Amino acid sequence: MKKMFKEPVVRIIISGITLILLGFFIGCGKDTTNPDNPNEQYPTSNLSYSQHIRPIFLQDCAAVGVCHQSSMKAGGLDLEKDPPDFQGEHGLVVIPFSASNSLLYEVLFQNVENIRQMPPERPALSSAKINAIGTWINEGANTAN
Repeated sequence: MKKMFKEPVVRIIISGITLILLGFFIGCGKDTTNPDNPNEQYPTSNLSYSQHIRPIFLQDCAAVGVCHQSSMKAGGLDLEKDPPDFQGEHGLVVIPFSASNSLLYEVLFQNVENIRQMPPERPALSSAKINAIGTWINEGANTAN
């Protein structure tokens, strides 16, 4: 009788552990905070403001209900304006040829100087978009092309 009792209990325990682990792995399989799109590609150099960067700003930073449109100008920054002047409450947020010193670039992947990571309350920009913005800044942040 002991053998009959142990086998169902062991099976139930193993089944339960299996279901828990399966749920854990399925739940961790997709990171919704940084939705990288494998089809989303940008050139590794010679990025165009009008073709590559402005669409990112309009979609992710200055769309309706997003903080940096002309009517809201969160932090004093208007990314809907063409071309933007990149002047915000914290000063110049884009330093041409220096993404690492550009506040606009830095806040895309971390909190900086008491500013939350951008965009707040929305999914983070994909690494492809962040890299494109960084490359564009490092190439001089030209808004004329």
